[in-house]
Amino acid sequence: MQGIFNRRKHFDIMGLRVIMKGKENFLSPAAVRNTGREHYYMDKQRKQAVSDIVELLIKEQDNERINEYENQLLGMLEEQDRNEIADVLAGRKLPSLLSDTIAKRIFSADSHRERLAYLLKNVLQDASIEIEGSYANEGFMQSKDSKKIIFDEPAKLKDGRHSDTEFQISLQDFIFKRAELYASDMLMLSYSVEEGQRKSGISYSNTPGVLLVVLMKNSPREFKKFNETSERYIHRFTKRTADSGLSFDSMMTIVFVQLDECLKQFRENRNGEHDNNGNNLDELQVLLSLIADINDEKVLESAKDKNFMKAIIAEVKELSENKEVRAMLLAEKYAQADMNAVRSYERNEGREEGIVKGREEGIKGMIETCQELGLSRNLTSAKVSKKYFLDGIYTEDLMQKYWKEA
Repeated sequence: MQGIFNRRKHFDIMGLRVIMKGKENFLSPAAVRNTGREHYYMDKQRKQAVSDIVELLIKEQDNERINEYENQLLGMLEEQDRNEIADVLAGRKLPSLLSDTIAKRIFSADSHRERLAYLLKNVLQDASIEIEGSYANEGFMQSKDSKKIIFDEPAKLKDGRHSDTEFQISLQDFIFKRAELYASDMLMLSYSVEEGQRKSGISYSNTPGVLLVVLMKNSPREFKKFNETSERYIHRFTKRTADSGLSFDSMMTIVFVQLDECLKQFRENRNGEHDNNGNNLDELQVLLSLIADINDEKVLESAKDKNFMKAIIAEVKELSENKEVRAMLLAEKYAQADMNAVRSYERNEGREEGIVKGREEGIKGMIETCQELGLSRNLTSAKVSKKYFLDGIYTEDLMQKYWKEA
């Protein structure tokens, strides 16, 4: 990383450059939209730079230099992301409870097990839940080449079950497959022998189940479509049902919580969720709305009447003033922006592929129509070339592909 910045002087953020096609390019997250696969090489440099700056920021004691380091990191973000995190650093807003940095402190299975227990008990509607403590956040790996699963807030329950609470601040693709993989990984952990246990002590009969709660700030389209006819925003999957109608209780309980739908209903003074006795889950709705948007005025007004929520808000404010936490929030925002840029690029790339495919379908249809109307091959070729602005060689390739010789 030599040349990117000097540890004793000002950072040379503009030193974050690469030579690409004979030109220097500043490595912002948006660069991915223009660089294609070369992004992944450049991304490694950016990540290292951010990591190094964050490390210096955490160690720094001088307030002036701390501000300088924070400003340097802010300068590496796009305007919208920069403004969002700048409001937090300036104290105008509180950091999101969905942030990894904040969530893992506020809902810690060790230091705040009562908060996590309240969340799980009410979301799952299971009064038996008691938190024993945390466990390793890395999932089960069968080999060194296995893909690693990292849990957000893993907890061991006193009845032996494993749980994980996922705080999803970004819209996740393949949410159902992702959840099943996470739950399956936890199930393998439950079936594994822990230190001090005998293999003979683990069997099918005494392997405890697992709980996975996915808190989603942005609902995937499958959930939004469901809300066209239902007000429910907590979805508990507990059974497996065959096409014959036979069912059994699954060892994996998976719960999806639509925070955006919950917040929307809270603002509209309605609640589509009830407990097992048919009572509205109003206090839970306030907590979930707080997780969805801790800066919403109506949510804050309701939360201040509940002592444990007041304590959460106060702790978040205190954390936002902590130098180390601020550094981690900056790094997290950068990683999130970078991930969103990659996804945007991949979506645009897929859209372009679809356009190309659709264009060729249009050309094929035009060739077939011209032939059905009795136009000659040469005239059809000329019309296709003119309409789609094609050169002669490409037009001829398409004619050979789609023109049906008599």
